[in-house]
Amino acid sequence: MRALFSMLFGAGIILFLARNRATSGMAAPELFIRRQLWLAVFGLVNALGLLWHNDILFSYGIVGIFLFPFKRLSPKTILLCAVVAGLIYSGKNYWNFAEQKQKYEKYQQVVAVEKKVKAAKPAAKKVKLTDEQKEDKETWEGIVKSKKYDKKADKVNVLAMRSDYSTVWNHQLPKAQQMEAPFFYRFGLWDIASMMLLGMALFKWGFFSNQLTTGQYTLLAIGGLLIGQTIAWLSLPSHELAITDYSKFISTSIVPLSDLLMPFERAFSGIGWASLVLLLYRSGVAQWLWKSLAAVGQMAFTNYLMQSVLCTLFFYGYGLGYYGDLKFYQLYFVVAEVWLIQLVFSTVWLHFFRFGPLEWLWRSLTYGEQQPMRLTQPSPAPTPVLL
Repeated sequence: MRALFSMLFGAGIILFLARNRATSGMAAPELFIRRQLWLAVFGLVNALGLLWHNDILFSYGIVGIFLFPFKRLSPKTILLCAVVAGLIYSGKNYWNFAEQKQKYEKYQQVVAVEKKVKAAKPAAKKVKLTDEQKEDKETWEGIVKSKKYDKKADKVNVLAMRSDYSTVWNHQLPKAQQMEAPFFYRFGLWDIASMMLLGMALFKWGFFSNQLTTGQYTLLAIGGLLIGQTIAWLSLPSHELAITDYSKFISTSIVPLSDLLMPFERAFSGIGWASLVLLLYRSGVAQWLWKSLAAVGQMAFTNYLMQSVLCTLFFYGYGLGYYGDLKFYQLYFVVAEVWLIQLVFSTVWLHFFRFGPLEWLWRSLTYGEQQPMRLTQPSPAPTPVLL
């Protein structure tokens, strides 16, 4: 669902710039850059303060700045750019695979030398591996070890996550640094950019504002889910092998099928699920639920960070300390409880206020002045759309 979230954020870029161009055109670029930079700051707070190392706000803030020049392009051109970004992401994945394959081949060469030495005469057995060969062997063994479940390492991780704030911070910091820097610049940039560009193109076509015909949404729902899930099914054996036997995956695979196809599986599936949601909304079923979901969506920024607060306080040691203590099925109850809290909170809050609390703060920081917050009269929940 991160693909759909990225698509919606891309659509939000077009919407923000269009609204501000209509009211204060000259200030729109400056406002947009300030908006994105403040979002990146909130992302750092989420990763380094709330200790959620899988934060996406920082990445969204940075990528959004790079996508500013695309706003004037036609939807077809933006879609083409999205495809190019997806292909680059696939290429980066293949590049990583090729590097891993090279490391595996060096490891095999060292193993062959060791076997040759063992089979040789006693005098030849005195031959030792060079420092470079030792490094090649240790590198691959370390990679394979990192891919396997390590009970001892897992126990250390659980103990750290159940500790006080400073211990959790020190434990999570390397993960946050990895996500916000090396991983982002090597892979995440193209992953996020491709989905945001797709969202920008779809918004210009009227997809997210419910402007397509029912037939078009039906076709996109069926086609998107059918193609997306077919790609996922075809990629499953490759993905499973990479998890269960990484050495075999590297040695027997010509290409990393699951990694190469992932950008397109996510794009088609995201369009399919979004189309299905819009079709359900058009059907008129459970209107009370759509109103609550619309409130949650209108406060998406607040709710995203609220989830970090709720979940870290529930799982981490400086809260209730349930990290590693629940069975898989029990996590669904936690998800349901968080959703219930946010459905109720968002609906009630927007009955009295114009924006969510963090939306208001973000908007005030962007415009450089305090924005109006309280409604003059309580208002009903907004009409639901996907944006």
